[in-house]
Amino acid sequence: MKKPKTTKPFYFKDKTHQEVVEEINKELPINLKYNEDLVDRVHARYPLISKSEIAIIIKLIFENFRELLILGNILNFHNLFFNTKLYFFDYKKNGYRFPYVRVKITTPPKLRKLNNDQ
Repeated sequence: MKKPKTTKPFYFKDKTHQEVVEEINKELPINLKYNEDLVDRVHARYPLISKSEIAIIIKLIFENFRELLILGNILNFHNLFFNTKLYFFDYKKNGYRFPYVRVKITTPPKLRKLNNDQ
């Protein structure tokens, strides 16, 4: 069995991880306005479920992805993303410190092989 990869844990000042997730979901909700084609493709595959229910499911999936990344987990989507993780750090500019968030995504090995073959 493979050993799970870990990241350096990060902490938020005066807040728990769950409070941060709830605040982000409240202030920055997931919007599917530009992802209607995704809802249509899922609806074409599962026509028994209404489009509004599919949109709610997709929205909750994206919120859960965001929550898992904030909690420090590493996400792997083997056909699309590999070792997706968030980095939180300070950025210094002109004597001021700014909080900074960065997403690191690695190309899956299968896609790297395809890209090198061309």
